[in-house]
Amino acid sequence: MLDIALTSTWPVAASIAAGMLLFGFVLIPAFFAHNPYLKMAAAGLKPIFVLLSCIFGVIALFKWLAMQKAAAKARGLTNVRPLAPQRPIRRSSPVTEPTNVMWREPVMKENEVQPESTRAEAWSLELIQAIEWKRFEDVCQKFYELKGIRSECTPLGPDGGIDIRLFQDDNQPQIATAIVQCKAWGNSFVGVKPVRELLGVMVHEKIGKAFFMTSGSYSDEAKGFAVPNRITLIDGKMLLAMFNRLPDVQRLALLDFATAGDYHIPTCPSCGTKMRLIPGKAGRRDFWGCGSYPKCRQKLGARQGANAVVAYYE
Repeated sequence: MLDIALTSTWPVAASIAAGMLLFGFVLIPAFFAHNPYLKMAAAGLKPIFVLLSCIFGVIALFKWLAMQKAAAKARGLTNVRPLAPQRPIRRSSPVTEPTNVMWREPVMKENEVQPESTRAEAWSLELIQAIEWKRFEDVCQKFYELKGIRSECTPLGPDGGIDIRLFQDDNQPQIATAIVQCKAWGNSFVGVKPVRELLGVMVHEKIGKAFFMTSGSYSDEAKGFAVPNRITLIDGKMLLAMFNRLPDVQRLALLDFATAGDYHIPTCPSCGTKMRLIPGKAGRRDFWGCGSYPKCRQKLGARQGANAVVAYYE
């Protein structure tokens, strides 16, 4: 009965609580009324049934409160995530000369974070940490493309723990040789949990090598776990060094690609449109809501980092 109450809705737990009182104060005394000894035993069992009724009543109360909280949240932007539309997988091939990316001024809405007035002229750690999560993935993929490594980005929606696949075996060009996980978490630390999850993906995909890229840094526990499991950790400082080691033409082309448009406004993981920073009400935290609301109700958590308001998307 305890398992049923914990896994069901609040009316079920309330019904069990009422049934305990009915059983202990009505049914058992009625069954044992013909025997004075059993009648005394039934009277002694009443406190036990009162206690059980209180336990199930508390469970029902907490479930009712949780339901009210969820209903209140649903009156605003809900957490319901629609099925993500599939987009064509973007594949890359080795290139020697990158193409130039045209700069355009973004059109911002009233409550969105305003972009910088001028485009960045050089790579910096602050710039890397300000790039939104989807652009960060695309920049990492573009870097591999500029290095002549064939790569493939996963589409929008659940990615199964893989953001980029790398293909470096000419004998088996369709089989990925390594996977990449990207986390644009501003200047925050990446703990050991995401790195462990990446190892699980490696085992599932039967791939023996992986890269973990972040704009921030890693905890000591994450670093210790990654080394023996063939996971290369690349933090923001290392990314900056990698980008700056590119030839001048490629480095500037990657910079143009990274900073084109509203690169620091997060992309909706469901529909791919830009999101808006929504002020929290009644003491609640600010959050990023989809720009196409109410057609898409996706939202992401917002956290003020050193260089930007970071959208947290796992």
